[in-house]
Amino acid sequence: MNDIQRLFCCCGCLRLKQNNQIAHHNFDDPTTFYIYLGIDSLNISTSTSLIIADFGSSYGKYSIQTMKIIIEYLKKTKKFLGIPLIIHNDIITNNWTKFFQVLIDDNSYYGLATGRSFYEQCLPTNSLSIGYSSASLHYLSKKPCNIHNHCYFQFANDNERKLFQHQSKLDFNLFIEHRSHELISGGILILNIPSINEKGEMGFNHYFDLIYKCVQLISRLTTNELLDFTIPFYLRSLSECIDMELFHRCSLKLIKVELVCLKSLIFHQYRNHEITHTHLAKSLTMLMQSGTELALKQSLQINRRSNQEIDEIIKQFWHLYEQTINNEVFENDINTYATYLILKKE
Repeated sequence: MNDIQRLFCCCGCLRLKQNNQIAHHNFDDPTTFYIYLGIDSLNISTSTSLIIADFGSSYGKYSIQTMKIIIEYLKKTKKFLGIPLIIHNDIITNNWTKFFQVLIDDNSYYGLATGRSFYEQCLPTNSLSIGYSSASLHYLSKKPCNIHNHCYFQFANDNERKLFQHQSKLDFNLFIEHRSHELISGGILILNIPSINEKGEMGFNHYFDLIYKCVQLISRLTTNELLDFTIPFYLRSLSECIDMELFHRCSLKLIKVELVCLKSLIFHQYRNHEITHTHLAKSLTMLMQSGTELALKQSLQINRRSNQEIDEIIKQFWHLYEQTINNEVFENDINTYATYLILKKE
């Protein structure tokens, strides 16, 4: 997971507050800004042990960098001077071999991993001091339905979108409830939730549309395989990330919530001729592949394709997709949106 952060670091942002007033900021890393805000609200004994968990650690690089930022700021603010234990969480199908190699190469803290869905309880009750998740909560726990004539929820019909919206609400409730059980009193939860803007837009719609257009060009695919190819993503609005009744029920105090527009560093580099058109196209392809390939693979497995056929089709598809993107004219930047949410256990 953490797809957007891994390849599209931001070079600045706009922040949309809960009251829909837009403020302009030019800090390089909004994630660090919100981590600091969260830790400033942390209220725990400095003599106790401290557990930090990243829910949705993906391949490790971004996750490890973020954990180091948290550890350094804890020391700087003297919130905790001991040695914390870091728990990295992701689903069992994550590339854990790659993750552990990155963790071993870094070797800057004590880290463990748990391979289970963050939509269930992952840690003992009253054990967690700092919970963190970045660019992961748009992954739904399951696909609520197949999307007809497309693969992405933004292009679904009204009934399909309602099913995705309902599933996202169920998942959000589960995530918050389980983290509340795990958090100790005074502990904090810092979330970066991929979102849509106030107009219901997100910057990657065009590239998801190209995914479906390209997959339709693979003549080997059947009608059922195209139908089963539905990506289990849902990007929430700011209001869908704020549920005061849920927070109250889970004994969580709302510390901060803002919608942030992230400006893509890679497009900034392209505009300044620091990277080539081909490099940009390849990076976009890698980004889309990391988030969508599993859904395509599962649609082929459901329809009893052999492993060899699956490998051939996937290879053919991404070659076609990269060629298609390479023929694009990149006139506009891609803005992505995230809701930053900080909660504190009472």
